[in-house]
Amino acid sequence: MENLRGILRPLFIIGIIVLLGVLAFSFLNLCGLPLIGNLLCRGGDVELAYWGLWEEADVMDPLIADFVESYRTQDPDTQVSITYEKRTFGTLDQYKETLLTRLGQETGPGIFRIHNSWVSGFSSEISPLPADVLSEADYTLRFYPTALTSAKVGTDLYAIPLEYDGLVVFYNKAFFSGVNVAERIQTWEDFRREAVRLTRWAGNDAEDGAITRPGAAIGTAENVAHASDIFSLLLSQSGVTPLTQLNTQAAADALTFYTTFSRTDRVWDATLPNSITAFANGQVPMIIAPTWRALDILNLNPQLEFASIALPQLPGATEGGIHLASFWMEGVSADLNQKEAEVAWRFLEFLTREEEQRKFYSASAQTRAFGEPYALRSLAGELADNEFLGPLLASAPFAVPAKPVEFSGNTPYADAFKQAISSFLARTQNAAEALETAQATITQLEQQ
Repeated sequence: MENLRGILRPLFIIGIIVLLGVLAFSFLNLCGLPLIGNLLCRGGDVELAYWGLWEEADVMDPLIADFVESYRTQDPDTQVSITYEKRTFGTLDQYKETLLTRLGQETGPGIFRIHNSWVSGFSSEISPLPADVLSEADYTLRFYPTALTSAKVGTDLYAIPLEYDGLVVFYNKAFFSGVNVAERIQTWEDFRREAVRLTRWAGNDAEDGAITRPGAAIGTAENVAHASDIFSLLLSQSGVTPLTQLNTQAAADALTFYTTFSRTDRVWDATLPNSITAFANGQVPMIIAPTWRALDILNLNPQLEFASIALPQLPGATEGGIHLASFWMEGVSADLNQKEAEVAWRFLEFLTREEEQRKFYSASAQTRAFGEPYALRSLAGELADNEFLGPLLASAPFAVPAKPVEFSGNTPYADAFKQAISSFLARTQNAAEALETAQATITQLEQQ
């Protein structure tokens, strides 16, 4: 009997340990349930690190304080601390690589900023947005369609935008005195006509004379900031999917049209300065760039009088046309426990409420010409009269995302497009061959 007791006693102890483990695991799982979890798992500390890129801490900290105070009224037993850090890297590609590596090693931040084109590649490292924090239906009503397209992977959403941006046409008012530019330039042929009209050549020789005043910065690769973005736009407007359909006649036609501004019309060429610098110096009347570039231009030349209009469209475009979006979103690490992830997502959802969006914009605008363009559709009207942001937000419902865009951490993709442009201009490859090379490069990048 004593031998039997000796055998059963350790088995009994092991059983108790296993039972306690099962109960603990079940309890942790219950914490993830909206109703039961709120009852059983309240309290404790939630400490989150938040990596940003553009805003200083004095912009974000008051918003964080607003959330902490608001959350305390819902769950007074939980102490929430969110530490914001503006990250600085040599390039956005380095930031992207570092963030992805740190998340993979479970040493990354709990909340982080990513480009809208990164979401699918980061989705394994991101906690899905809980439907009880923000449902897909509410997400669709709150944000622009391109945000939903960017954030959705499979059936889940993995990011929330705090801002929006994309391409517009900037024009120097001195060259368009007394003209309603938005009415005059609606199609690409309109844009092309104005670019030719404004160009000056030495000896008035449009065929061989050196360009003394370019009409628009478009048609080359290396000295046109956002050349790959503009080409991505032309592809999308032509019905071409930029990552997978470059081996098509429509893509070749888009490349031919883009380079027409340099090769045929000679409104711009490779001998000219960088397009942003040239525009800031009053050397070129029109450029195409994201609205954040207006801040660079104003820093270079605060006295320059310029404004923006929506992007030109191809003939027969649908109502609203097709525009190009390139913006940043926020994600939550998959390494957080369920309570931490819930708090993190509730914080991001809180930042997209109208009052907080206005505060975010106003705080950012204290140190620059304008703040981050609103992510919310409902606030677009409040910036309708802004000469830089109004046209952007009016076109936002009709924008599509793209990956081969500059200043997005996707440099190899953008370089593939720029190389295609340069090869075609140099006549080392025809349009189809140049795009075949670009397609091979992008296909390989997508398989990595």
